[in-house]
Amino acid sequence: MPAEDYCDELDGLLAAEEADAPGLDELHGFISAALCGPRVLSFSECVCAVFLPEAGDDAAIEHELPARLIQLLKQLYEETKRSIDDGSFLPIVSCAQDDEGGADAGQWCRGFLACMEQGRARWKLDNDRVLELVTPVVLLGDEREFERALGQITAIGVEDFKQQLLEELSSSVCGLGRLFRRKPSGRRPVRRRGVKKT
Repeated sequence: MPAEDYCDELDGLLAAEEADAPGLDELHGFISAALCGPRVLSFSECVCAVFLPEAGDDAAIEHELPARLIQLLKQLYEETKRSIDDGSFLPIVSCAQDDEGGADAGQWCRGFLACMEQGRARWKLDNDRVLELVTPVVLLGDEREFERALGQITAIGVEDFKQQLLEELSSSVCGLGRLFRRKPSGRRPVRRRGVKKT
């Protein structure tokens, strides 16, 4: 099934869930953070964190959520994981409800930040590279941070700045995935010099 088709169906199923269920863009932001962050969350961990925070196992998911919803959520999870791994990742964002008709990544970023908040201690926010990579997410997900950053820039308008940040989201997610999955280089064994004992 093409991504557009299953995303449309998933969006409809999410809208039919309880009032506090996330939209597709917010859900995708959460899953994206769960898959590129310092500890990759399993499918069941993602679903429980978003839909069943009081539960914690596959049995609860099977019992509480419709089978078709689970199937489409799994497809979204697997496709997101594959796209981060191969560098083709794109965030699923809404169309802005304004005259410009551009993309609005606010909900996606808020979903991403919600996942970060759950595992905040592991995100190494004291690391300059991690901070650099999450900056577009923070600025698009928090209006106050966006306004503060925009106030320090004079050569760019609001929409252009938003578009610039939006274009950085894909490379940020893939960059975080590579950064957190990078294996530390093994130290070469030290050759000791000395008298050979016989």
